[in-house]
Amino acid sequence: MRLLLLAVIAAAGVVSGHGQSLSNPVRAKIPFDFTVADKKFSAGDYYISRVRTNSGDLVLRVSSVTGHRSVFQLTIAAVTSAPKESDTLTFHQYGDQYFLFEVWPAGANTGRIFLESRGERDARTSIATNKVAMQVRMVSVTGNPQ
Repeated sequence: MRLLLLAVIAAAGVVSGHGQSLSNPVRAKIPFDFTVADKKFSAGDYYISRVRTNSGDLVLRVSSVTGHRSVFQLTIAAVTSAPKESDTLTFHQYGDQYFLFEVWPAGANTGRIFLESRGERDARTSIATNKVAMQVRMVSVTGNPQ
């Protein structure tokens, strides 16, 4: 399992070297509470950016626009042939819980996928175990053009 994770990380590093997707931070108004890397965030305005402006996209920072709350998260590259017209965040929803899944900068062919956290895995397993009549869905939020 560790070997597989290392292979994915190595591959993501190679892909992110060719498609630096987050050279500019993505800003989005998220209308619901959500979780990244088992850290809970309240609804509000957020930036998704590189840890440092000159670094790659392997590790991203999710932070409130005020800078009071932030978390760093390992990501892997995702590629599309049809870039999004605007910055887009995608969330997995399990009941009333939302987990950040993807970030797609406007016009970029490369987006980033956030690794599943223990909290998300537990939420997904809980729904499956309890056979709750609840649909798990993906929710997209379009970023603010600021």
